[in-house]
Amino acid sequence: MYLLCMLALMLAMSLLSSLIYLLLESCGVDVAQGVGLSLWQALSQLLVFLLPVVLTACIYYRGREGGFLGLDFSGRAWGRAVAGVVTLLLMVPAIDWLTAWNDGWQLGTLGEYMRKVQEKSEATMAVLLGGTSGADLALNLVAVALVPALCEEVFFRAGVQNLLRRWWGPRAGTHLAVVATAALFSLVHLEIYAFVPRFVHGLLLGYLYFYGGSLVVNVAAHFVNNAVIVLLYWLHANGLSAVDPVQPFAVPWLVTLCCTLAALTLFYTSFLMSRPRDGMKKGE
Repeated sequence: MYLLCMLALMLAMSLLSSLIYLLLESCGVDVAQGVGLSLWQALSQLLVFLLPVVLTACIYYRGREGGFLGLDFSGRAWGRAVAGVVTLLLMVPAIDWLTAWNDGWQLGTLGEYMRKVQEKSEATMAVLLGGTSGADLALNLVAVALVPALCEEVFFRAGVQNLLRRWWGPRAGTHLAVVATAALFSLVHLEIYAFVPRFVHGLLLGYLYFYGGSLVVNVAAHFVNNAVIVLLYWLHANGLSAVDPVQPFAVPWLVTLCCTLAALTLFYTSFLMSRPRDGMKKGE
């Protein structure tokens, strides 16, 4: 029931978001590029992803909203957030390798259609991150890096994963919820040629949320991941970096392997050994 309520609210907010978009266009507001596009992307994320979860928590977990969402702002949570950020950054070479592999899939006619969808999405991202001024960088760090990190983590981890785990039970249901949420997280982006790396990214974030016990861990890790991409686009647009942010990094396999092992070791020592599940239990 809780999950259905949240999804119904998401659908309602999606319709409201579409109506606002049409209204802004009819009023002559340019939401297809520049500042207008950045602000529109942020607004739609807040409406479609953040608000449904907050409303569901307020309806069904009144007085316990913080525990349900995993709002632990203690010093220990911030320490885990640092470990989560480093873990995700160390996984970048492996995820880039998966990106290159996934991009080479041959999927026939359906694949051609999905390729066009992905190229359109990448073109929109290029427009979003095409600014070269300091103000453009600051705006994109908020609208493209911070707001999506907050909204997506609230929706997918504190919302979908949390509710699926309660639905399926705390034991096997935990891992099923993480896997199912990661798959949904990847599918929602409608980029089949980036499905696998985004799915793995979702798995990492899912386990960071469960074992980290705080939404702070996830938002911090997701934000830094997004911020690195925003910064790379800005540096490339200003001619300060030769690294093309669209292309995967050409990291040697040995370095990729070492980084992956370091990430898994850090995750094990920082999250699994201490088994910090207390933050999650408060909302149960």
